[in-house]
Amino acid sequence: MDLRKVFDCMISVSELGRGQASKVIQAVEDFGNPFIVVKNNKPLAVIVSINEYTELMRSKDMLDAMRSPIQSPNYASFASAKVNSLTEDEINIFLQSEESD
Repeated sequence: MDLRKVFDCMISVSELGRGQASKVIQAVEDFGNPFIVVKNNKPLAVIVSINEYTELMRSKDMLDAMRSPIQSPNYASFASAKVNSLTEDEINIFLQSEESD
């Protein structure tokens, strides 16, 4: 892996506070590359697109469901249960309600 690409995708909390947040979010939206947010030279968070976030949460929920012991004999209802994340539809409903306020 090219370390220059990693460093190009890192931004400090102070840079975000100095007006760079909008540029970073636009870059995430345009190119889909995540940004690592660093504070005191330690990575603390990652900025990803909403589509990437929903895919990651969907994958996590599927893995969690596979790891959990099956509580009921009806596996289909267990597997389809929502675990810990918002669906893309729920996120869109939230975003639409924020815009209308």
